[in-house]
This record gives sequence, C-alpha cells and structure tokens, in this order.
Amino acid sequence: MKLIKIIILIITGTWIFAQEKEGVSTSASIGTVTLDGKIYNQVAIRPEIPIGKLGLGLDLYVYFNDEGIYPGNWDFSGGNAFSTLVDKIYYLRWGKPGDNLYFKVGALPSATLGQGILVNNYSNIMEYPQVRRVGLDFKMKLMKQFGIELIHSNFKKTAPGVLATRFSYDPFPRLSLGLSYVTDLDQNQGLSDRDGDGYPDYFDHFPNDGDKYNEAWEIYLENKVFWDGIVPEYEIVDSSLVAAGLNYNSYNSQASDDSDPISALSLDLVFRLSKKTNLYSQFGKLIGATRNETDLGYGIVPIGLSSKFGPINFRGEYRWQKENFLFSYWDQAYDLNRAIVQDGVIVTKESQLYRYGKLQGVFLNMNSSIMDLISLDISYQTMSGKVWDNDSGDSGGLIDDANQTLMGKISLNTRKIAKVDVAEAFYQQSNVTNPFKFEPNETSISGYNLGFEVSAGMTLVYKSRTTYVLADDGKYESVSSMQIETQIKF
Repeated sequence: MKLIKIIILIITGTWIFAQEKEGVSTSASIGTVTLDGKIYNQVAIRPEIPIGKLGLGLDLYVYFNDEGIYPGNWDFSGGNAFSTLVDKIYYLRWGKPGDNLYFKVGALPSATLGQGILVNNYSNIMEYPQVRRVGLDFKMKLMKQFGIELIHSNFKKTAPGVLATRFSYDPFPRLSLGLSYVTDLDQNQGLSDRDGDGYPDYFDHFPNDGDKYNEAWEIYLENKVFWDGIVPEYEIVDSSLVAAGLNYNSYNSQASDDSDPISALSLDLVFRLSKKTNLYSQFGKLIGATRNETDLGYGIVPIGLSSKFGPINFRGEYRWQKENFLFSYWDQAYDLNRAIVQDGVIVTKESQLYRYGKLQGVFLNMNSSIMDLISLDISYQTMSGKVWDNDSGDSGGLIDDANQTLMGKISLNTRKIAKVDVAEAFYQQSNVTNPFKFEPNETSISGYNLGFEVSAGMTLVYKSRTTYVLADDGKYESVSSMQIETQIKF
C-alpha cells in the first residue's frame, strides 16, 4: 500500500505540473506487457517537459496482475535504488543534433556515428518496454574546428553493445576529417539474463533466481550422494553428471573469464559543396575473428553524396567490401542479433561474418514528406559478389549471388484524418538475396502503430512488432508481440 501511495503521489504531482507549465505535454496509457514470461497490466503516465533547450521525458509506470504489483520496477533496496530511478527517465535531452552541443540520455530511437559506415540508425529501444536500456548520444563542436561524438547503448550493462566515439577536425571551412572507434566489449552479454547472475536465461535452470543456475549442482548440495566425497563446484564434469542422470547447466562448460569482444575503426572525409550538399568518402575495418577464426575485413565508400532537394533528403553511396565485413554493422537490429543461441551454442553476429565475401554495389536512402500527407523513409542496398550458400559442397561455401537490404517506414499525417491519431508501419530485411521475396533472418523486423481517437483526449493505440529468432532446427521462428494502450492527453 505504501508503494501504491508513492506512485499515486508522483503521478498526481506530475499531472498538476503539466497543467501549470506551458509547453508540457503529458500522456497516460493503459495496456498489457509481457515480463519474465508472464502477462501484466500496465498503467503509465509519460510527461514531456521542455525547459529552454532542455527536454525531459519521464515514464512512470506500474505493472500488476492477479498476483500483485511487479516488484522489479519499484525496488529501492540495496544497490537497486539508482537503477530504479534511472528507469523512470525515458530521456533527458539538451539542444538538437545540429547544435554546437547536443546530447540525449535514455531512450535512443536512432543514433548514427559520422557517415554511418559502422554505426547507422542504431536503436536501443527495440525490446522496450520488456528491456529498458539507458544510453547516450552526444555531439559537441569545439572552436568551430574540432568535434566529438559519443554513443553508449546501455549504462546498465558492464559491456554495452555499442560503445563508440568519433573525433573530427576541419582543416578548412569546407573540409572535415573524422576518426571513429566502436567496440562491443562482450557480445555474450547480448543474451537475456533476467536475474543478473551471469548465466543467460537459455541455460539458466533458475532464470528468476540470482543465487541458483544449475539444477545438478543444487541436487548435489542437497543430497551429496552422487559422488564420493565433496566435489568443488567447478570440478564437476559433464560425464559425472550424465552418469548420475542429472540436468546439467551446459553453460558451465563454455563459460570462461574471457569475454568475446569485437571492435572497429573508421576514417571519413567530408567536403561541403553547399549548405545542403556534401560529398564524402569513408573507410571502415572490423577487428576480430569469424567462426572459422579468419580475420575480419574492411569496407570502402570511395564516393558518397548527401543532399536536400526541396522536401527530399537524399543519400547515395558506392560501396566495396572485402571478405568478412558488413556495412553499418551496428544497425537498428543489433541488440536483437548481437548474440543468439543455436543447438545449445552461442552464435554471435561476428561469428557469422564468414558468410560475406567480396561485394560491391550501391546504397540509397530517401526521406521526404509528400504533400504534407505521407512521410517516407526508405533505404535500399544492392551488392553483388560472393555470399554463403549452405548447399554448396559438403559444408557450404561462397557462391556468386546478391546481398541486398531494404528498410522502410511510412507514416500518415493524421491531423487530416478524422478519428485517427497514429498511423505508421515499418519494415526491415537485411543481408538477403532478395528482400522483396521475404526470407526471414535475425535482422528481420516488421510492425505497425495504429491509434484511434475514442473520445476527446483519449486514444486507443495498437502496437505490433514481429522479429525472428533462430530455432534449434536451423530455421527462423517469428516472435510477435502486440501491445494495446489507452493514451490520455492532458
């Protein structure tokens, strides 16, 4: 009851402040979410408060079901207080991306480093609200000649998926040089670990208990009858456990103190033809090893063009890459395919780079508002060369084929559509032979958001998203989620 009173007090205070502060917008939502495999009802209030260049977005929420309130989101005990408070800040922003100083802390819908050869359109909210990440997108210009950019995907993890920095220098008014470094300190931390005990949920026999992870070990501790004498935990071997008929946590045998990092370096050069048009070139090199223990490759954009033609923003690049490389390696879906498990073995995105040989082609991007009715954002990459084919030879091999990517988002201007407040759909299909012929992989994302006005100030919103995971049979299975919210605007 004390917790409920505190929550009501916070929400009431925020609502009163929203009425008194000009420019503050506040919405509330009622819906359902799935947490730890259980369905919870959700009640949330989300005020957005502008104070000059400062913007603050809060996300005050309560999850509950017939068993009571979900405790994890309001746990102020021990070392959980800081994490609990941070979770309530959806974002903290200063300025805009084109300003001399801009930063955003919290939710990052889209973050790009430099010209995007390594980090392009990265998002840390692909699993929101089930997974709440707190990231940073920072850009600062110093003395008109020097610039620095930082991207941190999640301060709540010791090894974030994206930790990136870029330094730029303008030797001449129209010319800019940039040097970037990106790293994922441990790809294995991309696996879900709800109880934070260091054992991913896929392997953990007790995924909601941070003190237990191995059923075999728990039985041994309880009975101590399967072996002669007391066997220290890390001396337990598979053969002994199998002989005893115990359910063994296989992660023990592949876990080690060694992390599995991947890093990258890039150089870029930008020449400003005008205020609206840039020519640029960039080079990127991944640092690590594939599944076959071969060195990672590099990619080059010898010529690229970005420009604004009236209502159309356009970007075009000619791309060439060496074996074991992917352009925009850290993309929108990175948190979904950073690490997955197949047949009980951890498979990282890095380990699958052997599938890409020498390739060359073009990348095109266009975003525009058409007659103030429709907003489009479309990206398309088509490259030809060597790609992996599982049916080639005894164990597969590289063959001549295409590697293509299609990403798109369409939104309607609902101000001109009665009773519709939100109408948008999105689609991504990356690194396939033909994105127009749907072949799901771990980068595939599709979904829509639809909001209908049910009364003055109240909107019913449907949020649908479909992603894909690799099953033990080697095929991709769809993972669909539907979230229904009633949003109330004050």
